[in-house]
Amino acid sequence: MIITPQALIATIRLNLTRQPLMHPVMVESILEIKRPQLMRLVESGGLPWAWDLGLGSVRFELRILSASVVERALGSPIPSVGATKNLKLPEVVNLIIPQVRQSLRGAELQRLFHITPKFVADLSLAGEISRISEHLPATGPNASPRFTRDSIVKLLEKRRRYDF
Repeated sequence: MIITPQALIATIRLNLTRQPLMHPVMVESILEIKRPQLMRLVESGGLPWAWDLGLGSVRFELRILSASVVERALGSPIPSVGATKNLKLPEVVNLIIPQVRQSLRGAELQRLFHITPKFVADLSLAGEISRISEHLPATGPNASPRFTRDSIVKLLEKRRRYDF
C-alpha cells in the first residue's frame, strides 16, 4: 500500500488536533533520542513549548507541544502552524484547547494532555483546574466532570517549563 503525501499530511493534522501534547516517551521515540538529549532540547529552546504538569515537589510530568516535535522531526515548520518558536502563548493555547468552548470534560483533558483520569482528578483536588459544579450521571459520555477553559489556560500559563 502506498501512502500519498496528502494522506500523510491529513493524518498528521488529525493527530496534532487530537493529541496536541506529547508524553516524553513518544517524543523520544519520534526523534530517536534519549531523555538527557530531550531535556537539553527543551532547555535550549529546540522544543520551545513544554510544560511540567506534575504535582508536588517530587513529581515531574513533562508534556511537549506535538507541533514542535513534528516540526523538529521534519526539519521544517508545519505550513498550517508556522515556526513554533515564533508562536505566542495564546496561539499555542489555541492549538491545545478548543477555542469555541468555555469548558472541557475530564475525558477530553486526558486525551489532550496525555494524562490519566486520576491525574485529572489530582489537578482538580490541588486547585490547579476548576471543576464546574453539576450533578453528573453515573455512567455515559456526560459522566465525566467539566472544567473551565480559563482554569486550564491558567495551568498552561503557570506550568510552562521554559520561557524563551
